[in-house]
Amino acid sequence: MKRFCVRALPAGEMSATAQHLAGCDTCHHQFTVMLRTRRCSVPLKFTLAPEFWFRHEHVDFEQLVELADNALDAADREIVDMHLKVCASCKEDVRSFLAFRERIEQEMRVSVASAEQSQRGAFSPPRWWLALAWKPIYAAAVVVLGIALVIGAAFFMKRRDDNIQAKQSEPTQVNIGTPSETPSPSSSTAKNGAPIPPPITPSESPKPSSSNPGLTVKNRRIRNGAENTDHSLTLNDGQGTVSIDRAGRVSGLDEIPEDRRREIAAALVTQRIESPTIINQLTPPEGTLRGPGSGQPFKLLYPTRTVIISDQPLFRWEKLAGATAYQVLVGDSSGREVARSEALPPTRTTWTPPNQLQRGEIYSWIVTAIIDGKEMASPRPSAPEMKFQILSSGKLEELNQLKLIRSHLALGIFYASVGLNSEARQEFRELVRLNPRSKSARELLRHLTGASTK
Repeated sequence: MKRFCVRALPAGEMSATAQHLAGCDTCHHQFTVMLRTRRCSVPLKFTLAPEFWFRHEHVDFEQLVELADNALDAADREIVDMHLKVCASCKEDVRSFLAFRERIEQEMRVSVASAEQSQRGAFSPPRWWLALAWKPIYAAAVVVLGIALVIGAAFFMKRRDDNIQAKQSEPTQVNIGTPSETPSPSSSTAKNGAPIPPPITPSESPKPSSSNPGLTVKNRRIRNGAENTDHSLTLNDGQGTVSIDRAGRVSGLDEIPEDRRREIAAALVTQRIESPTIINQLTPPEGTLRGPGSGQPFKLLYPTRTVIISDQPLFRWEKLAGATAYQVLVGDSSGREVARSEALPPTRTTWTPPNQLQRGEIYSWIVTAIIDGKEMASPRPSAPEMKFQILSSGKLEELNQLKLIRSHLALGIFYASVGLNSEARQEFRELVRLNPRSKSARELLRHLTGASTK
């Protein structure tokens, strides 16, 4: 009976003993006496407190968001409050989530205030216009004068373009005289005594000469009358040769769409690639560090203000001396937390989220280190957010098609146009290796790296 009261019997014997006690009054009385002896006549106590009822109703992420936005109804809020009294884990989740939201909101308030201030300064009207505002007749005169200037400039530009087109459209002209001006065999000199060149027969081809004013050739032509299509640039692209002629037409990349070939031609001609707008969105403007304590106590290594291909990135950061644990938080562009790591050991400086992140979305992330029992976040709340974007599904499909062609030039320009600068530099380094004497390849790489290459 003692072993039964302390549940020390095997499961089979416990079940058989319980069944026997239910039908035997003598043994049941012995069981009652044994319980009273063990409890020293202390009455049995149990609780019906509401906190006990909801001890297993843990707070999920949706409830965290509604709690932060004060959007829970009265009943749910009462249940959550009662649960937080007995659940330390959920209480810590609520505290850290509210702290994260507060940091994001502070950054957004400062950014919006700076943007409004800059807009007010950028769009303030000039003083001379304010001086004319109270005299409508003067303002109308200024407007009419501006319209007249625009019309005159447009007319002048149109006439200039017409003249240029007319000159370019003139055929090859050879001044050989007219039959009526053909000198007679008996006359071989002009009135001034200068010799007159003999007439050119159709079988002869005119040759331009600066010493003979009677022969002028315009618009260089080859014998069959077609334009000169000599290649102005040719590159070894690994799997083949890519050429661009003087008219800007690219050959050797016939599998690539026309708009992408035009982009390649423009990059080769200008020897530079325009930076995509997404890089400006991910990179903080100059002067955004505010006050003391800005910056990072330890560096975040990847991903850092760039576009990445993987939707499950491997987050990497520097090891902080004295740290006892790390935790990674990832938020979307609206400040909502989308991923959170567990407490990571101090020897670990990498983490991959268990679920895939949404493609085309911009995310920001921070790493919190625990040192001497205190939290230290990187980047600090006063520093710019560490942002990155995941390549969209449409761009990923286009990238997979380009990889099948295996063109270093096409891949490098595509990577640079979507913000994958690290991958673009790798392709252009290979292009420079294959074309060591090509100035265009070196300039494209220099434009991406910001330093001259040999």
